[in-house]
Amino acid sequence: MSGLAARVGAPSAPGSRARVRIAVNDAVVEFLFQLATFVALAAFALGHWEEVMRRPPLGRSFLLLVLCAVAGVGLWASGRVKLPSIVARLARVAIVLLLLFLGLVVSGLRPHYLWIHHWGSFGTHLNHGLLAAQSTTYPYSGHDFWERLTLQLGAPAFLVPATALAFWPGRRAGTRRTLSLVVLIVFYGMALAERSPSAQVGRGFALLLLIAAWLWLPRVKLRDAGGAVWVVLCAALVAMPVAAILDSHRGWLDYKNWRVLGNTPGVSYRWNANYGPITWTRRGTTLMYVQASQPFYWKAETLDDFDGRGWIRTTANTGVNAASELPPNPNRKWFHQLKFTIAGLRGNQIIGAGTPQSVSSSAGDAELFSDGTMTALDHTLRDGENYSVVSYIPTPTHAQMQSGGRNYEDYFGSYTKMVLPMRVGHGVTQNVRFDPGLWQSANLGDPAAAGIVERSPYAPMYHLAKRLAAKSETAYDMAANVEKYLNTTNYAYDEHPPVRKYPLESFLFKDRIGYCQQFSGAMAMMLRMVGIPARVATGFAPGVAQPDAPGVYRVRDFDAHSWVEVYFNNVGWVTFDPTPAASPASSQIDDHTAKTTGDPRKAPTLGGPQSNVRKADTIGVPTASHGGSSVSWWLVTVVVIVLLAVLALAWRIRRAAVRRSHMSPDERALEDLRAALTRLGAPVNGHTTLMGVERTLERRAGPDAASYARLLREYRYGAAGSPAPGAHDRRALRRALARTVGRLRALRAVPPVHL
Repeated sequence: MSGLAARVGAPSAPGSRARVRIAVNDAVVEFLFQLATFVALAAFALGHWEEVMRRPPLGRSFLLLVLCAVAGVGLWASGRVKLPSIVARLARVAIVLLLLFLGLVVSGLRPHYLWIHHWGSFGTHLNHGLLAAQSTTYPYSGHDFWERLTLQLGAPAFLVPATALAFWPGRRAGTRRTLSLVVLIVFYGMALAERSPSAQVGRGFALLLLIAAWLWLPRVKLRDAGGAVWVVLCAALVAMPVAAILDSHRGWLDYKNWRVLGNTPGVSYRWNANYGPITWTRRGTTLMYVQASQPFYWKAETLDDFDGRGWIRTTANTGVNAASELPPNPNRKWFHQLKFTIAGLRGNQIIGAGTPQSVSSSAGDAELFSDGTMTALDHTLRDGENYSVVSYIPTPTHAQMQSGGRNYEDYFGSYTKMVLPMRVGHGVTQNVRFDPGLWQSANLGDPAAAGIVERSPYAPMYHLAKRLAAKSETAYDMAANVEKYLNTTNYAYDEHPPVRKYPLESFLFKDRIGYCQQFSGAMAMMLRMVGIPARVATGFAPGVAQPDAPGVYRVRDFDAHSWVEVYFNNVGWVTFDPTPAASPASSQIDDHTAKTTGDPRKAPTLGGPQSNVRKADTIGVPTASHGGSSVSWWLVTVVVIVLLAVLALAWRIRRAAVRRSHMSPDERALEDLRAALTRLGAPVNGHTTLMGVERTLERRAGPDAASYARLLREYRYGAAGSPAPGAHDRRALRRALARTVGRLRALRAVPPVHL
C-alpha cells in the first residue's frame, strides 16, 4: 500500500464544486480585506476623536470597534445565506439596531434612557451636553457628566451608520461603501476641527493610504499591487506641496460657525416691573444650564430705585467697583464659582448670582457693577456661550443675620430712598424723594419724610411697615416679619391682577392678588420705609436639578422670577422670597435649597418679567484651545497589528485556494488529513499507510474520526464509484476530535477554511 505522502494516479480535472469553492474563498478574502480596511479607517478616525478628551475611555472605544466588526460580519453573512428577502432585510435591520443599542451603552449611556418614556429626559440632557460642548475648550478635562458623555456618544453616532453603509449587501453596494467612507472622513474632520493636532501632513498621508486601501485593496490583483502603490505615492507627493500652498490662517469656509440644526428662536427679557397681567407665552424653553455647588437664585438685573409706581434700575452703580458693597471682612466660604452655558436666552445681560466679582466669558468682555449686575460688551448672548463667574453669595444662619450689627454705613442710605407721589394741591401730585434714614443708625434721614409719605397714596403701606417694625428688634426680624405677613395673610398668587395706578398699594389693601413682582416689590418698599437697605432682584429661580449630572441645574422660561435682597452688616446682600409657594412654576425647591439660597423659610415661586420671543442672532462656536494630549496611538497600533494579521490570513487563504484548485479530491483529502495530524502533534512520514492512520485515529478519537481515513482509503484503492471524503466528512472529523482533544484543538487541527 502506498504511503500517505505518495501521489496516486493522474490528478482529476477540477469540477464545478471546486470552482464554486474557489469563488467562495475569493468572496471571503475580499470581505476580510474590506473588514480590515474598515476597522483601520474607523480606528484612525476614532483615535483622533479621543483627542478631544483628556482621559478618554480607551476600553470603551476598543469594544465599540469590536462591535462594529462583528456587526459587519453579520451584515455580510446575511447576504450569503439563502433566506427569504423580507427575513433577510429584517435581520439586517435588527443587526443595525442592536449595534446602535450596544454602541450607545458601551459608550456610557445608561440603558433606561433608550426606552421611549425616557426619551424626553435624554433629549434634555443631550441638549445640555451639546450646548456645553460647543463652547468648551479642548481637550475637555471637566467633570460635567453629560458634557463628557455627549463627546463619547459622538463615536457610535458616526461609526454605526458607517458600519451599516459599508456592509449592507445588495445592489448599489459600491455607492453605500463610498458614503461610508464619507461618514468616516467627516468624523475624522470633526475631531480636527475641535483640536488641530501636530504632524498633520503625516496624518494626511496615513489617511490617504487608508482611503486607497478602502477603495482598491479588496479588488486589486496581485500583479497590479506594485503599480497601485506607486500611484498612491505619486498622488501623495503631488498633494503635499499643494496642501502647503493652500494652507493659510484664514480658511475658505468658516466651519466654526456651522450649526447642524440651524438658528434657534430665543427669549429676551425686559426686567423693569410693569405689574400688569402676564400675557406672554411660556413654552418651557430651556434658557441655560448652570453648574454650581448648590442651587441659588440666578440674577440678571437689580432694580435699585422706586419711581412712584414701580421698581426700576438706575445708573447709580455705573462705574462703582464690584467689591464696594461687600462687607469689610467677607466670609471666604461664601465665594462660589459658577459655570453658565447659554441655551435659549438672548440679550446682553449676563446672568450671575449674588454679587459677582469676576467673569470669564468665551464670547468677550463683560462689565461688572456693584449691585451684582453684569453686562456683555459688544455682543449678545447666544446658544453655546459659556462663561464662569466668581461671586459672593452669603448663605447665613438666622443668628448671623441677627447679630450682624445695627449701625449701617451711610453708603447704604441710597438703598432706603425712593420717589413717592405727594399731594401738593387739589388733584395735583408731585414726585418727591422719600428718605427715612437708616434702621437704628445715626443717619435719621429727612425730618420731613413722615409728612411726605403721609400725603402720598402709600400712607397705608407706611403704617403697616411701622406696625411690623414695632414688633422687630433687629433688621432681620423686620425682614422675616414682612415676609411672613405676605406669605401667611390673605394674599393669593394670581398672574392676572387688575391694572392699577398705584399697583403695589392696591395689591396690599385692595386686590390682594398678584405674582412675584407684586410680592417682591411690596416687601422691598416696606423695608425701605423703615430704613432697612433693600432692593428688588430679577432673574431666575434655581431651576431643575439634573439627576444624572450632580450640580447642574436646567433653567427654563418658567423660572423667570423676582425676589428681594436685604443688606445685613458683616454679611452682605441676602436673598428673601415673599412670593407664596403655590405658584405654577416647575422649579419649586426643597427646604435644603431654601436654606442655601439664603431664604430662611421656603422655596421660591415664579412669576416672570416681560419677555419677548424673537429670532436668535447668528450663532457661532468659540475657537477651541489646541493644547492637550496626543492621539491614542495605542489604538492605531492595535488596529495596524490586527489589519496585518487579517491581511496575512486572507493572503494565506487565497494561496491555499489557488493551490488546491489544481488538486484532485483525494489529494485535497490527503492534505487535510496530514495537516490535522501535524497540528495534533502526531506528524506522519512517508512510510505511514492510510490503514495505519485509520487505526491511530480510531484508537485516539473513535470510529467517527477513523471514518475519514477509511473513506479516503476506499476512494483511492477500493471499488470504482466510492465517494471521496467531502466537506461534511471533514466536519465530522472535527467533531470527533473535539470530543477527545477539546473544541479549540479540534478547530485548530481542522479549521473551517483551508489554510
